[in-house]
Amino acid sequence: MPLISGLLVGLIGLAFVIGGVAGWFTVKSELVDEQVTVADDAERFADEQVDGPLGAYYQADIVKQRVLESTDGKTYAELGQDDPAREVALQGSTVRSALMTSVTSFGVSALAFGAGVAAVIAGVGLASRRTS
Repeated sequence: MPLISGLLVGLIGLAFVIGGVAGWFTVKSELVDEQVTVADDAERFADEQVDGPLGAYYQADIVKQRVLESTDGKTYAELGQDDPAREVALQGSTVRSALMTSVTSFGVSALAFGAGVAAVIAGVGLASRRTS
């Protein structure tokens, strides 16, 4: 019975590993296709293509800074309906949300990969258990 349980846990873990890797590279590919470059005044990754979670995070931070500069420190929700800066805030918020969603997606993919590795290790341990 431990052999079957171990194999099952290991196969589930393998599926998580594959899903995590596939998720990571899908998000990376989609970001590369968008051809976003981190702003030249970013704290890190300046002038580099956004192709990973850190580049996306730093670009999202720059978008937030630029929007707040152009709206006198106000967010979209704080601007009046007739304020012309509201459109800039909306566009910035949309871009920032998309970038932060990719950051989260990278995190979920890494979590799935890590959980899969742990499950594979647990499965191997369970399958190799001896019963008396």
